[in-house]
Amino acid sequence: MIRSTVRALALAGIAAASVGTTAAGAADTGPGDGVAAGIAAYKAAYPKLSDAQARAAAAGSDARRAVYDAAAADSETFGGAWFDPATGIVILAATTDAAVKRGAALGKQYAVAVKPHKVQRSAAALEADAAELRAGTDELGKAAGGNVGVDVKTNSVIIAVAPERKAALASQAEARGVKLVSESSSKIEADADCTSRSACDWTIRAGAVIWRGTLASPTPWCSVGFTGRNANNTRFVLTAGHCSNGAGIGWGTGAENIGPMGASVNSGVVDTSAIQVTNSWFTGDTGGQIYVNPGISGCCDLKGVAPTVGYMIAGETVCLSANFTQPTVNGNSCGILGTNSDATVRGMARVDGLDGCGGDSGGGWYWLSSSGNRYAYGIHSRSDGGCHGDTGGTRSWYTPVASAKANANFSAINIETR
Repeated sequence: MIRSTVRALALAGIAAASVGTTAAGAADTGPGDGVAAGIAAYKAAYPKLSDAQARAAAAGSDARRAVYDAAAADSETFGGAWFDPATGIVILAATTDAAVKRGAALGKQYAVAVKPHKVQRSAAALEADAAELRAGTDELGKAAGGNVGVDVKTNSVIIAVAPERKAALASQAEARGVKLVSESSSKIEADADCTSRSACDWTIRAGAVIWRGTLASPTPWCSVGFTGRNANNTRFVLTAGHCSNGAGIGWGTGAENIGPMGASVNSGVVDTSAIQVTNSWFTGDTGGQIYVNPGISGCCDLKGVAPTVGYMIAGETVCLSANFTQPTVNGNSCGILGTNSDATVRGMARVDGLDGCGGDSGGGWYWLSSSGNRYAYGIHSRSDGGCHGDTGGTRSWYTPVASAKANANFSAINIETR
C-alpha cells in the first residue's frame, strides 16, 4: 500500500510530553547485532558480573539457542534448561539417560558449555500439571488463585499461597508432588497508566501507544503487543487483558482508529486481550514489526514466535517494546529472563533487571539474539512499583504468547512475522 509520508503525528487529547528515557545502556537500538544490548542487560540483572562475563554471555546466545532447540525437539525427554551467565554454562535437563548423553553431545556440536542432568518430568509435563492447578478445580488450585509456576531448576511445579495456609496444605502438596511457597508481598503494579509514544500510526507496531474511545475523545491507555491474523485473514492487535474496559469499545493509535475490543482475559497466567482491526488503513498491512526507532521506515522485523513456554530459557536477554520509549528517543529497554513461570505472580514469565512503567501494559516482550534477530515472547502485564528502577524496582512480568495461544479466546490468532 502506497501512503503519503505526511501524517498527523499527534491527535488532540494525546499528550506527547517526554517523561523519561530508556534504561541507560540496556537497550535494543535497532538493526545490527544484539551484543551491546545483551551486555548492558546482563550487567543490570547481575551487577557482580565482570565485563568479560557479560560480553561472553551476550555473544553466545545464538549458539545456545541452537542447543535449546535441538534438545527441545523431543518434548518427551526435554526437561527444560537455564543459562548461568556467571559460569557460562547451560544446564540442560533430560528425562532419560540417552537424552542426557545427547545433551552433552549438543554442547560439543555447538561449542557451548553444557552440563546435562537427569530429571523425572519433562518440561511439557510440568506445564500441563501447572495448567491443571491454575484451573482451580481442587483445593490446592483454589488456594493458589492462579499463582502457579514451573521451576525447571528443581523440576517441580510450585504454587504460592498465603503463609498462614501453607501448613494446612502441606500434605496435599506433598501427595501431588507440588512445592509450596509464600505468596509475594512485594508491591507489584499493572502497568496501564498513560505515558507517551503516541504518534505511530503509519502501521501498527509492537510498542506503540494505543488509546480507547473515539477519535473525537481518545484516552491513551496501554501499548501494542503484537499483531496477528486468524485463518479467515482477520487481523488483530494483542495487548494486556486488564487494559480492556469492555467488549466492543473502540481503540486506536495515533490519528487512526484500529477497531473494537473483542475477547479479553485477565485470569491466571493469561492477561491478554484482542482488538479486531477493522480500519482499512491497517487491514492490508504485512505486520510483524517492532517499534525500536522513530520514523516511517520502522524498525525492526519480528523473525519468529516462541512456540512453547519452555522455548523461553532463563538467563537469556529479552527486551520490551512499550510506550515508555519516547518517539524522539531510540531503543527498547532490555533485561534478563529470570524464569518462564513465576509461581508468586500467577505463573507469568519474570524478567530481572528491568521494571516496566505506567502505560507499558500490553507491550511486546521479545528475545534479542546476539545476531540481532527478534522473536516474540510475551505480552507485558505488570512490574515492581516504580519505573525503570526509579524507586528500586528491577522486575517485570508478562504472559507468554504460548500461554495466551493455549486460551480458547486467542488460539486462532497467529502472530505476524517477517
